[in-house]
Amino acid sequence: STLLDLDPDASAIQQGQQSPAVQLVHENDCSTTTSSDLQQPVGPRIVVRTAAGWTARPGRQTRVDAAGRWIVRDGLGLVCLCLAWLVMLYAELITLCVILAPAPSATFRLLGGICFHILMGLALTAHLRAVFSDPGAVPLGSANHENLLRLGPLPDGRDRVVYRCARCDCVKPDRTHHCSVCGRCIRRMDHHCPWINNCVGLRNQKFFVLFTAYISLVSWFTVYLCLHYFAICLRSEWDACSGGPSPAMSTMLLLILIVLSLLFGIFTAVMAGSQISAILTNTTGIERIKGEQRTAQGLSCSDRLARVFGQPASWRWLSPLHRPHLRAEDDELVGHLVA
Repeated sequence: STLLDLDPDASAIQQGQQSPAVQLVHENDCSTTTSSDLQQPVGPRIVVRTAAGWTARPGRQTRVDAAGRWIVRDGLGLVCLCLAWLVMLYAELITLCVILAPAPSATFRLLGGICFHILMGLALTAHLRAVFSDPGAVPLGSANHENLLRLGPLPDGRDRVVYRCARCDCVKPDRTHHCSVCGRCIRRMDHHCPWINNCVGLRNQKFFVLFTAYISLVSWFTVYLCLHYFAICLRSEWDACSGGPSPAMSTMLLLILIVLSLLFGIFTAVMAGSQISAILTNTTGIERIKGEQRTAQGLSCSDRLARVFGQPASWRWLSPLHRPHLRAEDDELVGHLVA
């Protein structure tokens, strides 16, 4: 039955005509396995090449819980996660208790509070989706005999070359890289980011872009709120802001918030810009470091963005709650693999 699944001319076999068997060739040890015991001329081959790298126990750093959440157990990443959440909590408390609550203008309190919390809510949601989403990991142990034969030769009959990762024993599709922190091979991996304690890859790049963009927006909006509040208080010699902490305490807390907002605002704006640039040029961070050139001929800017944010273009591109569907060609190879 395996031969009938692999051979495109199955009807000829059923009629008693023998067709060349599909050969499985491992180039690292020169071993050869065929999909049939028939003594026939050499047919198309599946050539397995093992990618260079040290061998380690796979997947020790990651696990998927009962709810399907992807969790990376990395000490540095967990510290950065806690730091990011503490900064967001600090911004929330200072904005509410020091800026909005004592502000004399009801309009300023209402509009400022609505805009701040919308941006903060979008940023936090995108962050959680980027943290707990599978970035595009290839199934562990997928480079087994059955899966490799299931792939079959190329449609035109030429040999199919398949790369295997020696570290997690999986098939490595094009643009797949092994992450030493996650311990997994990630499709279209851009980089491993400690601020989300996860890789940025095929399945969660949208959430990472939205996270950096919304954090940048809420940071710059926080700077505006602080400066506007300072202007109100100084014009009235702090009489209009008497409902909040003392002038010295308010000044210290707001200066800390301004510094944090500027640092995160600049950093995340650069990150969001670099990610958008990579999407539009059809490259990843790893490919830029290696100097690899990719082409996306025939694709408009909208089409290139749609490969990450989903098709068609809509308001869902801005929503961290919407998960984009993979294109058929992006999932063509891995869709045949079973862990």
